Amino acid sequence: MTVETTIGPLLSRLEDRFGDGDLELVDLAYQRAAKHHDGRLRHSGDPYITHPIEVASLAATAKADAATVCAALLHDLVATGYDLHVLHAEFGAEIAGLVASAMAVDPGRPMPCDRRVLLLKLFDRLHNMRTIEYLPRQKQRLKSLDTLGWFVPVARRLGLEPIAVELECLAHERLDPGPGFMTVRAASMVFPPSARSRYLREWSVQFAEVDTRRGAYILETLRGVPGMAVLLWRPHARVLIRKVLTPAFATRGRPWLVLAPSLAWLTYQMGRSSLADAFAFVLTIPPALSTLIIRIRIHLGLERKRDSESG
Repeated sequence: MTVETTIGPLLSRLEDRFGDGDLELVDLAYQRAAKHHDGRLRHSGDPYITHPIEVASLAATAKADAATVCAALLHDLVATGYDLHVLHAEFGAEIAGLVASAMAVDPGRPMPCDRRVLLLKLFDRLHNMRTIEYLPRQKQRLKSLDTLGWFVPVARRLGLEPIAVELECLAHERLDPGPGFMTVRAASMVFPPSARSRYLREWSVQFAEVDTRRGAYILETLRGVPGMAVLLWRPHARVLIRKVLTPAFATRGRPWLVLAPSLAWLTYQMGRSSLADAFAFVLTIPPALSTLIIRIRIHLGLERKRDSESG
């Protein structure tokens, strides 16, 4: 893929919308970025200046104003030692404020009010996700988890569905869909969307540090705990479980009186951050629970197998 290291193509795209003063400001922002990023390379080996140019190009495609395009070019300058006070003096309070606000964005805190700040964060993440294959595997996972937990919902909240879909696809490509990740992802769903990403990230990192054989043992142990408890408490457990479950499963609909509110709440919470997750949840979990209810009723002698097949 060809990478752009000059400002010419971007300025050409902006000529129809920006006046001479704004174009000069964008060119000055590029000159400052090129100077301070000179000699720096990205993990891909490309000159670092290609990243702010690409972020600014994404902003231009979204019809962002001149201040946002300039902030996109300048957003990584502070990491090079370029002082915010100098940025303020050269580019004014508006551009300096956008850069400072973008740097201060924290997924664990309330979102900034200025839509342009969120756009800067999204475009920055989108380009980083497009080139994520050059990062170490563990960093790819962490960034992908953050992308799914915060950036994708933000993109959807701003009405940027194409960006949300691309970020989602790029993140899923880098995440291991194996049983370990799926287990911790399912467990994290009980948390609010604002906290889900943090717990998912922490648990995934801890699980990834466990070697494959021990990880498989942990999963099998977790899956076997209920059955093991029944075995240890025999024969009293069977009698007790039957006494408790028989009234609860007297009809097929009775268990749903308990399950439905929780399932509805989980579906609502998932839908707030990802309609795709909520849709997948509705399509998979209730049918699986319905099958489980029927199997329990058959085991308790409350219905016969052929009754369930005919029903």
